[in-house]
Amino acid sequence: MTLNYCGLRRAVTSHTREAVLADFPEIRLIEDAALRALTVEAWSYALCCSDFERITDMPAEGNPGSPVLKRGTQADHLRGVVRLALRLADEFRSAWDDVVIDQDVLIAAAVCHDVGKPYEFDVKNRARWASDPSASGQPAFRHSVFGMHVCLTVGLPEEVAHVAVGHSMEGQFMGLSTECVLVRQADHCWWQIAGAVGLTVPGTLGPNHGLTRPRALRSAP
Repeated sequence: MTLNYCGLRRAVTSHTREAVLADFPEIRLIEDAALRALTVEAWSYALCCSDFERITDMPAEGNPGSPVLKRGTQADHLRGVVRLALRLADEFRSAWDDVVIDQDVLIAAAVCHDVGKPYEFDVKNRARWASDPSASGQPAFRHSVFGMHVCLTVGLPEEVAHVAVGHSMEGQFMGLSTECVLVRQADHCWWQIAGAVGLTVPGTLGPNHGLTRPRALRSAP
């Protein structure tokens, strides 16, 4: 059996980091400079573990093949989740002044919630897993699990790594932090609304969206 090892396929460079910031400007909302730099490093590392050059090269999908946006890139989803999580936090903080939410952790966690997707979406990885699922599974790790690995590898705090693994199905088997609940709800809500307003490819929403009856998009004039 041929053994496969997860790791960098190319070196992380200043160009990689600059592209991450260009594709994901919400990272600049993180006030703590060290935490902000580590979120950039997490995405840079994750991309360099794959053949994707930048976030906007990645397909706009929740999981490979389901759900799928009709247009756009992965950056549209990622940026939307950050904005939505912040709006959820603002709603509760504005209504109750004793609600405590860590703004920087929330933003960093929302930024990094899907940081494992370059690995799970990588064409070479998917082809290898499909060729022999008995070797290391299919996939070997979901993006949530690999994302936790990426976060810890680059030195992000466990509060952020926790959200990377807890935002998806794995979160059903663990106690969730406040910031994780916010990101998890923003993520799931984003895809549900995208489906309801007709932005997803028909038939790709999956069983979790079985009650959705999508509305057609406005016709071009």
